[in-house]
Amino acid sequence: MEFGSKFVYLGNDNDDEEEIQVTENDVVVSENDLEGDDGQTCFLDILDTAGQEEYSQLRDVYVRTGDGLVIIYSITDVSSFTESEFIFKWVTRIKAQEGTPVNAILVANKQDLVSEAKVSSQDGRSLASKLGIKFFETSAKTGDGVNEAIVSLIKVIPRTSKNYKIVMLGSGAVGKSSVTNRFVSDVFVNDYDPTIEDSYRKMITVSGLPPMITASGLPSRTADKDQRNLKAKKSKPFFGSLHNVFSRNRQSHQAPAPPPPPPAAPLPQQKLNKKKERKTDGNVLLIPLKNLDEEPKLVTGDPIKCTGCNVILTSTAKLVAKGNKKTWNCEFCGHANCNLELSDDELPQGELLDFMLSPSTKQKEETCDGAGVASPKKCSTDGIIVYCMDISTSMDSKCQVPESQLAWREERTQGAESITNVSRLACIKRAIERLAEQLKLEEPDKRVMLSVFSSEFYVKGGGRTNNLPQFSGLEQETFEHLLEMGLNLSNDYPLSKITDSHESIDAAVKKLYTTGCTALGPALSICTGFLSKSPGSEIIVCTDGEPNVGVGSLGHNQGNTFYRTVGEYARSKDITINILAMEGASAGLQQVSAAAELSGGTTNKLNPMEIIRQLRIIAQNEVIATSVTVRLFLHPDFVFDEPEYGSNLSQLEKEVGTVRKSTDLTFRFKLKDASKASTLNSVPFQVHINYTRKDGMKCLRVLSQANETTRDRKAMEENINISVLGVATMKTTAKLAQAGEKKKAQHHLKNVERLMTRGAVTRSLEEEKLAFQFETRAYDSYLGEESDRDCGGSEWSTIMQQRAMGVDASKFSSNSRKMMEHVKPLSARQKLAYYSYKDNF
Repeated sequence: MEFGSKFVYLGNDNDDEEEIQVTENDVVVSENDLEGDDGQTCFLDILDTAGQEEYSQLRDVYVRTGDGLVIIYSITDVSSFTESEFIFKWVTRIKAQEGTPVNAILVANKQDLVSEAKVSSQDGRSLASKLGIKFFETSAKTGDGVNEAIVSLIKVIPRTSKNYKIVMLGSGAVGKSSVTNRFVSDVFVNDYDPTIEDSYRKMITVSGLPPMITASGLPSRTADKDQRNLKAKKSKPFFGSLHNVFSRNRQSHQAPAPPPPPPAAPLPQQKLNKKKERKTDGNVLLIPLKNLDEEPKLVTGDPIKCTGCNVILTSTAKLVAKGNKKTWNCEFCGHANCNLELSDDELPQGELLDFMLSPSTKQKEETCDGAGVASPKKCSTDGIIVYCMDISTSMDSKCQVPESQLAWREERTQGAESITNVSRLACIKRAIERLAEQLKLEEPDKRVMLSVFSSEFYVKGGGRTNNLPQFSGLEQETFEHLLEMGLNLSNDYPLSKITDSHESIDAAVKKLYTTGCTALGPALSICTGFLSKSPGSEIIVCTDGEPNVGVGSLGHNQGNTFYRTVGEYARSKDITINILAMEGASAGLQQVSAAAELSGGTTNKLNPMEIIRQLRIIAQNEVIATSVTVRLFLHPDFVFDEPEYGSNLSQLEKEVGTVRKSTDLTFRFKLKDASKASTLNSVPFQVHINYTRKDGMKCLRVLSQANETTRDRKAMEENINISVLGVATMKTTAKLAQAGEKKKAQHHLKNVERLMTRGAVTRSLEEEKLAFQFETRAYDSYLGEESDRDCGGSEWSTIMQQRAMGVDASKFSSNSRKMMEHVKPLSARQKLAYYSYKDNF
């Protein structure tokens, strides 16, 4: 259990209001980033690019808009040295399209392995001189040279803002992540997941920086970016492509770069008004459900419950001895629980208790060895993955290869490859091939079924038989009958382990072709029925068109009801549904996404080129527990401040279903009556989590904690937990936006941001605040631009809600905590498979 502040805030009428500035449309105005510059403070936003070549929109955006580039090679790898020159030429082409300069350094990493060096220092200096950039030698392992290199890069970047966007580039296995983590956390990490791409925030002080360039001199970099981004935001769909920087008309790569555009015209001035607004506080509770994966600390015996309110006796209770027996005056309801026969050693200790409700039904999961090296291969057969792919004729539509990816391939192959467009189906086929190979390496016992749909539904591979079922005539089938068809399919088509089925799945993928219409509803129903007896399973749907065959067809206004029904059914069976829709196509996400949301899955609308990355992200978000129900207890003087649960509730129960690695629950609470709070010195909290572990053991986990109270706003604010507030704010803001309350959502977001500004009294908190601002800036922009009429129920607000559901506290936590989330030992075979991959068609 974590809280938004060390203290529970009881309120202070003298300090709970603030004056804010709003536009005529009641949009809260942000503070000016240039105010208060001391000429030395720098806020770095550092992207650690993955050791993979496949396309990443995030990387595309960072490279185009980045201020500084760190190009890294390993002195033990000649090919990485050769590729560093290709990377510089690629970056130069991309920056030329943007009309922005290249500020870069060349870094020779792994100096601690100089005895194994295959690239000399002189070779590195010669290449840097040829490219016209500075050269540095580093060792991420010892830390030598890392700070010097990045600080030197900062000094050559024109200072037009306190904010600097830095991109770490290089081929696989050169130590990009190790250099990044050495700089931001001063630790060395060797076993790092090469498929992870993440950003870090670092606040540093650098002396000797060039003077700030303001609007009175040259155009501000920040202002220029804001104008370009604002223009992009107004014309492009929300979130789908991070402003779709790749989708502009392609310029000839042989033509000289166009001159820089003239300074953007200033935005129309709006009259600003002042108004009073109540400040927000840190009264937020977060439950990190990923901890359910930890080995339970089982307590013998049954839990002792209060007969007045059903809370369980924990370490927050105070017992009074009466002879040989004890009385527990419940700290929640005050009820006297008498005649308890407990010795002092039987009294509950600590903030976490685990009770076993029923024993394990499966063998304990083990770690397998691969190629003689310990590796995290998971031997458990829990859960099935069903890929449900759209092969309707619209999947033959072509999508452009993003400019940056095309430019990279041309540089890497010296012009030998210049494919400019590919079909949507080709992108999906490539993604499934890649993910099946990864599953074979990492989870050899996992069972996978490949299915596709057009006007009909086809099973294409994964089973123990060569007989591949096909379902036609789906137009008139009911949801119930389709579920039954799926259940029968699970009996008739048993699945093999991916190690045995990989070859047939790979062959089937290569043979896929487009045909027919879009029977998404029937296909989803059959897949759900197929998994109905396999808790912890998931369905991954890739589609590009609105459902138009059978149940769930949007043309017959069935969508809203049907997709909610299938989502609720999936949750009841501990099945997760994930929806991946193609950017540039209409997939009716407002309706279809209900199936994902209610089952605990995700919805994404993205460039087809990035489907491979999204499928990997889904696979990495593994199941932690199933059949999860959470019950929360507040002190009766407090109630939950969550509109979806009703008012004046001090207890609530939430059915969660399947819990994955990224699942965090947050709940805001408030005083029921502020006038009655003066006598409270501490406030108890208790959470009951009923869940089933992956080994089949059913448990009850009890979390309990008592927090100090305060009426001192300053004390509360200077002890905030930005990770907790960040998760809660994204979820609340998205819910308000989806409900059509755009202005309320934007005001809430800015209110929390002001709280963080007041409370960020340490460097680490300042860095966490920067992470929050980065994650929410798209929310802020669109909430400030969209009208109420366009907000509620729109596609972008639907995706906004889905993104908020998937965010966890690590997004806003310290760099070291975020880094530990990405530690992943790999076998030699796995490293070879990851680092040798080239993004070819």
